Amino acid sequence: MRTDRVDADGKTTLRHAGRLKHLGIGRTHKHKRIILLVHDAEVTALEHGTGEILAESHIDPTKGYQPKKQNTPGPKTGGVNDVSPHP
Repeated sequence: MRTDRVDADGKTTLRHAGRLKHLGIGRTHKHKRIILLVHDAEVTALEHGTGEILAESHIDPTKGYQPKKQNTPGPKTGGVNDVSPHP
């Protein structure tokens, strides 16, 4: 675990296995204070203060830049259209 600040380009750095990696967090989060949680090759970036997950990454040791994982759309639940009609 470590704290950092997102740079103006929406990235931060992390030393992993002795090599410096650049993690994409997102330009919408520039200059935010973050907490990086690292477990093996998985990294989660949380906003400091709120705990909101800003980005998740999987470290590829062959690459210097690590893009954030793209959220995969799941089934929508809890919306108005999900209410079953009455018989």
